[in-house]
This record gives sequence, structure tokens and C-alpha cells, in this order.
Amino acid sequence: MLNRIFLILCLLAICGGVSKAQTPPLPDPAHTAIKLATGSDSSDPFGLLESDEEETPVDDKKKAAGVKASVVVNMAMAEQAAFKLINKIRVEKGFAPLKWSDELAAVARLHSQNMAEFRFFSHRGLDNRLVSDRADQLKIGRWRSIGENIAFNRGYADPVGMAIELWLDSPTHRRNMLDPNWKESAVGVAKAADGSVYFTQVFLVRR
Repeated sequence: MLNRIFLILCLLAICGGVSKAQTPPLPDPAHTAIKLATGSDSSDPFGLLESDEEETPVDDKKKAAGVKASVVVNMAMAEQAAFKLINKIRVEKGFAPLKWSDELAAVARLHSQNMAEFRFFSHRGLDNRLVSDRADQLKIGRWRSIGENIAFNRGYADPVGMAIELWLDSPTHRRNMLDPNWKESAVGVAKAADGSVYFTQVFLVRR
């Protein structure tokens, strides 16, 4: 069975200590990728994909609690897997690894969760805030430069690997991922009800 996979990527970097940012441009070939895949891949390392298998009925409350806990664990696993893979690539290219920041993880998760819940895809949230505004909202503190990569994909067995692969294939995303000036970073991952997986990576240099 032919499965169509839509993978859309977008990038914004804000530098020079200025928190004002431009609205992201409309997608162009460097920001959009559409791929087709035939057949299916049974591997799903983070449990991010929907399953067509029927489950044995269990107590609703226990089931709900188990699903919620599983989703939290899987999202955390996906975030760490993405971050480690990005650092591995940086080191292979001769750049210093990024330092994980729990503060930036909160910023990244906030945006990914909002995109997944309210079904939109943009650097600008429905509240009209950009990454610089979200950093200030969550009291990140004084910073000199901040940047953000976002992506989503659906229907792929390894959404983490695919998101990073397409970031690398895009010159602007790749430049952000491998920029030696970034010091801290974190990845936030969220899954929408339709199975789409949203990624946000935030980069930061403090004053």
C-alpha cells in the first residue's frame, strides 16, 4: 500500500541580541520536502505511530493512566534521541557538542505541544509569540542569540531520524544545527491526535 508522507520543515534564527523577529516566509524548496514511501516499516522505536491492532479490553482508568505515562516516556526518549544524534553529527563534523538545557527544553516542548494540539505549523504561535517571546515568557534570562528549528512528519517509522535527515538536507537548517556559535540547546517533541509528530529545537547563547 502506498503511503504518502508529508514532511515540512521551517527555520528561524535570531541573532545579535535583538528579540524582534520576522514572520517566517512561505515554504520554498529549501523549507519543504514531500516524499513517497511504499510498503510499511514495522519498527517504531519510540512508540510514536498509530497502531491498527485491536487491544484486549481493560479497565478504562488503568488504560488511560498507562497510555498517558507511555506517551510522556516516549516523548522524552524521542527528545533525547534527537539531541544525541544532532550532537553526534556535530562532533563528526568537527564542532563542539551542544549542552542540554532543561530551560530550553521547556521552551521547545511548549511550542511543539501547542502545534500538535491546535494543528498549526509555524514559528509564530497562535498567541503571536515567537521563540524569543517564549523564552522571555518562561524567564530564560539574559541571552545574546536565540534560534529555532521546527519540523513535523507523519507516517514514518522513525520520525526522529527523518526530521533530522531533512534538516540536514536543507542548507538553512543544517547551518543552524552545525553553527559553532550555539552553546546550549534542547529538543521538544509532541504527537498530535492524527499521528503527526512535531519537533522544535531551540538554540541559545547567553550574555
